[in-house]
Amino acid sequence: MSENFYDVMFEASNEERVKIMRVLKEEETSFSELSRRLGITTQEVSRHFNRLFEAGLATRNTDGHPCLTPYGLLVLRQLDSVMFTSENREYFERHNAGGLPSKFLNRFGELKEMNYIDDIMVSIHNSVRILQEAEEYVLDINLPYIASGFKHIKAAYERGVKGYFMRGTDLNVPPEMQDIRNEVFSEDYLHTIRRKGVLKDRFIEVDLILYMNEKEVALLSFPTLNGNYDYRGFTSSDPMALEWCRDLFYYYWDKATGKPLI
Repeated sequence: MSENFYDVMFEASNEERVKIMRVLKEEETSFSELSRRLGITTQEVSRHFNRLFEAGLATRNTDGHPCLTPYGLLVLRQLDSVMFTSENREYFERHNAGGLPSKFLNRFGELKEMNYIDDIMVSIHNSVRILQEAEEYVLDINLPYIASGFKHIKAAYERGVKGYFMRGTDLNVPPEMQDIRNEVFSEDYLHTIRRKGVLKDRFIEVDLILYMNEKEVALLSFPTLNGNYDYRGFTSSDPMALEWCRDLFYYYWDKATGKPLI
């Protein structure tokens, strides 16, 4: 492996240098302003900048102000994937995201603005709320059935919201919820909304939970190391996170079968 790789990893391993790179990515600024923003001396800023300069990550523009090189900008964007994973180290030590397709792992940095949810009740609340707030669609992979959500799902259908659901074979309506489900969704009603294209469901075995509408990801959750779910995971309304999750959903949707599961 090229020595350049280890050189750039060494420079990027320093918190202050990465902070400098992030500031320079967003705006043109001076050495003194970098000092003020980061709370370090101008001498320290200069020292870090010189390291970045020697590594080809930063330079000076025509006004003499520090700025990133195209190479530095590219490296910074690629660091986002490792940054997201490392900032959520405890979660990924207990949960397995290794089953994701490589092209989505390579885009992991797009999830950097997602917020971790450690409270199962918050995850349930968010899932019901996005049903209430959906205007165009709801995308669902493996979210367990929530009895209080049935009426909100039906209300969303009646507003014209489209539901796209993917399930594995082991995810079924629990017996204790069956009566509530049947009361809200008769077989005739399900047949009608499927025929109209309001409800579409497919079958696939995928090791994750994803629940979102067009505006927000309510939950992105991965299985624990023993293959079960604790319904802890990530939420966001950040556009990049929405795009990543939406792309992942349709990646699996294209591979799923059309077997109805509801």
